[in-house]
Amino acid sequence: MSYPFSTQPIPLYFQLKESLRKKIVDKVYFPSQPIPTELQLQKEYNVSRVTVRRAISDLVLDGLLVKNRGVGTYVARPKIIHRIGSIYSSTEELLARGMKPGTKFLEKKEIVPPEDVRIEMALDKGIKVIKIKRLRLADEEPVAILTSYLNKDLVPDLLGIKFKDDSLYRTLEEIYHLTLNECDEIIEAGMVDGKDANLLGLGKPGPVLVVKRLTYLDNSRIIEVLNAFYRSDKFKYEVKLKGRNEGRLL
Repeated sequence: MSYPFSTQPIPLYFQLKESLRKKIVDKVYFPSQPIPTELQLQKEYNVSRVTVRRAISDLVLDGLLVKNRGVGTYVARPKIIHRIGSIYSSTEELLARGMKPGTKFLEKKEIVPPEDVRIEMALDKGIKVIKIKRLRLADEEPVAILTSYLNKDLVPDLLGIKFKDDSLYRTLEEIYHLTLNECDEIIEAGMVDGKDANLLGLGKPGPVLVVKRLTYLDNSRIIEVLNAFYRSDKFKYEVKLKGRNEGRLL
């Protein structure tokens, strides 16, 4: 069956791309499902291979399709979106997206922190902190490695406590009755390799979102320094911008 594309001066590749996009949105093609081959699409739409390849390439760039060399082209699974502006936990993010959160605790111990963490937490040398390293899962698939350093004076006996729904923030709020007031967060591109790449299911060095967060209590004390790796093929950040600053840079 061929499709009667518009005769208006709209490139055929663009019309094909929008037709495929609609099928993805309408769940004609489901996430992780392969789409028809290039040859099948040529016959179905009565277009050239160049047209098919251009449409597919654009959809790959848009994040809707994933090409696996030697295997085929698949519908990408939608990324987990975090809208910047509120303090969140990864558990809450996943639940809000209708996904099943999971946690594997990799480390729970008392340590002397790395020097940069000690300075950020304004601790004297030799003072120990609680280190909690977790592998976060979404629908049983690894998506992030979270390493939290916590002021042990504020969370006595944390190593022996069962976390509330495996959520650190819910544990801090509901068991220790702490108020998480604000965070400073830096997000940048990075790479992981070795053990961390294997934990994230990448199998080889790969790109990640590197997140550094300092979480403050309502008395301005730092409760947590977080270093995290988020799979960049699973997460994206979204921020709403409003208004203009009259051209001033502050």
